[in-house]
Amino acid sequence: MFQLSILTPERSVFEGAVEYVQVPGSQGYLGVLAHHAALVTSLASGTLTVRHAGGHEETVNVSGGFFEVSNNRATVLADTVTGDVAARS
Repeated sequence: MFQLSILTPERSVFEGAVEYVQVPGSQGYLGVLAHHAALVTSLASGTLTVRHAGGHEETVNVSGGFFEVSNNRATVLADTVTGDVAARS
């Protein structure tokens, strides 16, 4: 598990622990698990997938922005996000 934040300029879409996230990077889709190497990339428009503990997956659409991973934490700074991700324990 690692900490994920999904943010836009207007709101915090999600903050919590997840097993996996897949984002639409500028060079293609990118999947991240716990303890991933540090990285920063720009985001393309597409579907972001979040997998919670127990395997439940949710998707939202993102458009533009950046994705950063470091110290077992991932942050999505998106221009827009359509949809919501429910917090799960």
